[in-house]
Amino acid sequence: MPLKIVDLYPDKECPLSMNHRIKEVRTAFGLSQVKFAERMAISPSYLAEIESNKKIASERVIKLLAVEFNVDYNWLRTGEGLMFKTDIDVQLAKIISVFKSLDQQFKLCALSQLEELANLYDRL
Repeated sequence: MPLKIVDLYPDKECPLSMNHRIKEVRTAFGLSQVKFAERMAISPSYLAEIESNKKIASERVIKLLAVEFNVDYNWLRTGEGLMFKTDIDVQLAKIISVFKSLDQQFKLCALSQLEELANLYDRL
C-alpha cells in the first residue's frame, strides 16, 4: 500500500516541515524551482511536489541538498540548529553558487585570481 501524505495545512505551508525547510534553502540562494532542481539532479515537478507537501523528499535528495548547498543535515531533518554550519559556510555556499552560474570565461578568470591570491598568501 503506497504511503499517503496527510495534508494538515491545506491552505498554507507547515512551517515545521522538512519540505518547508527545503524551500527555505532554495529561496535563501535566490534560485527558481527549475535552477534548484537542476542543481539537485531532480525534475522541477518533483521539487514542486516536495515544496507543496505532496511528496516527501528522498534520503538521496536530502543528503545531496546538504552537501550541494552546505546545509546542516540535522537542521534540514529536524529544524534544530542553524540552516548553515557557520557564517563562513554561508558565504562560501553563496560564492560557489555564483561561480557555478558563471560562463566558462568568467570561471577561468575567477580561478586565475584565486591562484594569484593563494600565491600571495604563500609568500606571507
